[in-house]
Amino acid sequence: MRRLTALLCLLLVTICLSQRVKFVSGDFYPPFIYRNERGEVVGISVDILRAIEKVSELRFDIELRPFSEALSLVETNQADMINLIFKTPERERVFLFSKPILRIRSLVWVRKDLKVKDFKDLTAFVVGVVEGDANEALLRAKNPSILFKRFADLDQLVQAVERGEIEVFLMEDLTASYYLIKHDLYHLFESLPPLSVEWAYFAFTKSKPQLAEQFNAALDRLPRGEIDRIVNLFVKPKFFFPIWLRWLILFGSLATFLFFVVLLLINKRLSHLVEQRTEELKKKNEELQASYEELDAMNQELRANNEELEAMNQELENLNKMLEEKTEQAERFQKAFQDVLDLTNKLTYETLQEKEFLLQILTVFKSYLPNQDFAGVILRSSQPGMITFVTSDEATVRRIEASYDFGSEQSRGELLKIVGEVCGEEDLTGMEFVPIRSQDIAHGALLYKGEGLNPIEKQYIDKFALFLATLLSVRSYVREQGLFQRRLLSVVVKALEYYDYYTRGHSENVARYATLFAERLGLDRNTIRRLFWVGMVHDVGKIFVPQHILNKNGFLSPEEYELVKIHPLKSFELLNEAGLEDIARIARHHHERYDGKGYPDGLSGGNIPYESRILAIVDAFDAMTTDRPYKKGMDLTSAIVEIERCSGSQFDPYLAKKFVDLLKESPEMIVKKDR
Repeated sequence: MRRLTALLCLLLVTICLSQRVKFVSGDFYPPFIYRNERGEVVGISVDILRAIEKVSELRFDIELRPFSEALSLVETNQADMINLIFKTPERERVFLFSKPILRIRSLVWVRKDLKVKDFKDLTAFVVGVVEGDANEALLRAKNPSILFKRFADLDQLVQAVERGEIEVFLMEDLTASYYLIKHDLYHLFESLPPLSVEWAYFAFTKSKPQLAEQFNAALDRLPRGEIDRIVNLFVKPKFFFPIWLRWLILFGSLATFLFFVVLLLINKRLSHLVEQRTEELKKKNEELQASYEELDAMNQELRANNEELEAMNQELENLNKMLEEKTEQAERFQKAFQDVLDLTNKLTYETLQEKEFLLQILTVFKSYLPNQDFAGVILRSSQPGMITFVTSDEATVRRIEASYDFGSEQSRGELLKIVGEVCGEEDLTGMEFVPIRSQDIAHGALLYKGEGLNPIEKQYIDKFALFLATLLSVRSYVREQGLFQRRLLSVVVKALEYYDYYTRGHSENVARYATLFAERLGLDRNTIRRLFWVGMVHDVGKIFVPQHILNKNGFLSPEEYELVKIHPLKSFELLNEAGLEDIARIARHHHERYDGKGYPDGLSGGNIPYESRILAIVDAFDAMTTDRPYKKGMDLTSAIVEIERCSGSQFDPYLAKKFVDLLKESPEMIVKKDR
C-alpha cells in the first residue's frame, strides 16, 4: 500500500512539473510530419519531439493545420511553436529560433541512365517541379533554357516520376529520398550538385523566450547522433537486391536443400536397415533362449555376430563423419574452382593487368584456406623478374628483379628468404612450396603453412596449382592474341597510307590527339585505348573510294564528295566484320554533326556516341592544320577560332570548349607528326 501511494505521488509531481507546449505544423510535409495509413501523426519532427520529452519536462501537444494557418497561430501567440522552417530576416523579427536542426539541400534528381553530368545537360529534358518552389528560379539561373513542368503537390510529381513521364525533377534531399525509397525508385536516381543548402529550425513565439531556451538546452542533452539516427529511420535506403542475385540465392538454397534431403534419405535408409537387422536378431535371441542348453555354441556365435554388427555400426558412423568432412573439403575446393573459372571471364586484352589479376588469384587461394593466417603466390612477371604476393593481416605486393628456378631446393630456400623479407616473417617453419607448372613451363609457386591440413586437402591444393598453371597459359595466349590484333590493325593503317597520300600521318595524329584529349577528360583506361585504335583505323573505309578522288589536287565536285561520304559506313562494315564492334560503331559516326547535318545517319546531339563526338573534333583539327595541295593549313590560333565558331553546330559545345582549353593551356602537346 505504501509503494502504491508513493508511485501515485511521483506521478502527480511529474504531471505538475511538466510543461505543456502547443506545437503546430503544416498538415502534410513528409518525411518531417504526416499521417500514416492508421491516421497516426508520424515523421522526423515527431520523433525529435519525443526524444526532447525524454530529456526534459516539456510535453508537446501536436496539432496539424494548413501551413499558413499554423504560421499565423504562432505569430498571434495562439500556439507556442511551429515545425521546421527556414530562417529569414522577416521571420527573425517575428519568431525566436532553436539551434539548427537539419541541413536541407535543394537538389536536381536525374535518372542514372541519362548520364547527366552538369546543369547544362538538362536542356534536353523536361524538369518536374512543385508549383511555387522557390528553387525553380535558382535552377533557371543555372540554365535559362530548361523547360519546367509544374505539379500541384509532391504526390502528383512523384506519381509522374513513377510512371516514367518525368525523368528529371527538383526537390529537397530528404523529401526526395523519402518518396524514392517509398516507391522503390531510389537505386535508379542520382543528384547533381546542390542548388542551395539551408538549415531548418523550430520557431517559437516571441513571448516565450524561456521555452526556446529550455528547448535548446534539451537539444544539447540528446545523445550524440540521435537526430541523424531519427532521420535514417525515414530516409535511409534499403539494400537493393538485383534480380540475378535473388535467383542466385534461390537456386543456391534449393541445391543446398536437395543435398540435405538426399543425406536425410540415406541416413533414414541406413537407420531402417539397422532397425530391421536388430529386430531379426531379437527374434533369433528369443529362439536361442528357449533352447539355451542345446544351442549354447550357436548362441556364442550369435553374440560374436552381434559384436561384429556393433563394430560395423561404429564403422558406419566413422564413415559418415568422414563423408561430412570430405563434403566440406569438396565444397571449398568447388568454390575455389568456380572463383578461378570466374577469372577466365576477365581474360580479355583490356583486362590483362598483372597486379590486379594476380591479387585475385591470391584472394581465391586464401579463401580456400580459411584457417590459414599466411598464404602467398610467387609468379613470373611479363617483365623481367617476378612478382610476389603475400598475405598475413593484409596483402603485400613486391616486384623482384631477379628470376629463379622454381624446381630446385636451393631456389626454394632463396625464395622463402625473399618472402620472409616481404612480409616481415622470420619463422617460416612448416612452409609448403607447391610449383605452378604446365608441361615444361614453370609459372611460379603457391606458399602456405601445412599445419592442420590433411593429405586430401593438400592434394586439392596440388590440383588447384595445376589448374592455375593452365589458366596462366591461357592468359599468356590471350595476351599474344591481343598483340597480334594490334599489329594487324597497324598493317591495315599502313595499307591505307599507300592508297591515300593524305592518310599518311593523319591516322597517327588523330589517334594521338584523341588519346591526349581523353586523358584530359578523365576517361577510363579502356575508353582511352579504344579511342586510340579507332583514331588509327577510322578512315579505313576510304579504300572503297577511287584513288584519283582521294589524291585529287583541288576541290571535289558534288558527285566526288558523295563518293567520299561512303567511307565512314565502309569503315563500320570492315571493322564490324573483323569482330571490332565497339570501334566500328565509333568510326561510323565520326562525321556526324551536333546539329544533325552530318553523315552517314544524320544523328544529332546526345544521339551521337560520345567517343564519336571526341573523334569528330580531333579529326577536324588535324584536317584544319594540315597543308593540302590546294590550301595552306591553319595555324593554332586560327584553328581555335574555327573550332569555337563551329561549337554547337558541327561540334559538341562542351567537348569543343574542353578541347580549346587543352590547346590554349598545353599547345606544346599538340605537335603534328611529320608525314
